[in-house]
Amino acid sequence: MATTLIDTRKPIMEQIHASWNEYRRTEEGMLFMFGSVGSNYNDYHNIPLAKDFAKDDAPWSTKQSVLERNAVHANKLIRLYISLNIDVERRIPICLFFETGVVSEIKEQIKLLKRIQKVLKLEQELEVHEPLPSATSLFTHTGNLSLDEIEDDFKVNVKEAKKMEKIKEQKKRNAALKRAKKRQARKDSEKRKREEKKVVAWIEATKHSKRDMLKMWKVMERDGYTIRDVIEELERQLD
Repeated sequence: MATTLIDTRKPIMEQIHASWNEYRRTEEGMLFMFGSVGSNYNDYHNIPLAKDFAKDDAPWSTKQSVLERNAVHANKLIRLYISLNIDVERRIPICLFFETGVVSEIKEQIKLLKRIQKVLKLEQELEVHEPLPSATSLFTHTGNLSLDEIEDDFKVNVKEAKKMEKIKEQKKRNAALKRAKKRQARKDSEKRKREEKKVVAWIEATKHSKRDMLKMWKVMERDGYTIRDVIEELERQLD
């Protein structure tokens, strides 16, 4: 299905004319022209074709800037209709998107459809078990629940969901911190063990030289040398 209603690559007025010529044959078109059914209700043949309207009598604007602006709004609205699967009977024909003052009505519909879109998205995120009215029912205000009621209920649910998510995230952080502390403790323990092994290995490797040094220092002590004499002698030998 096309995601645009009006092809902006083609002349907009031609599309308006084609739409009007179809719309004038419908009951909605008859009511649009003649009002409610009654003595004024006429045959659609009495409704002019698009080409027969004088410029000032046409029910649509003929100003190019207005046509281009309204086309943008129309396409935005149709994309929302399609994404929400709004019943096709509720869609506005192309020609009526260019009535004088229609933009405010289109914007209101877009605003409403975006609210519905948000509610349906929250329905999935919050995993609502009770089925909500369809998008069309919410749009036409024919559902068992109104959009306002659902939004008010979801405000509470969203608040609770955020609270639970915050608790969940805090638990995750606490668990991650606990794991990090355990990893660090394990690393510190392994490091101490490696250092202890190095010390033991060094002591073992230098055991014999230490015995020789100990014997030498005992002899020097017996001969009257002081620790200062030993230091000076070592410094002399190392220079």
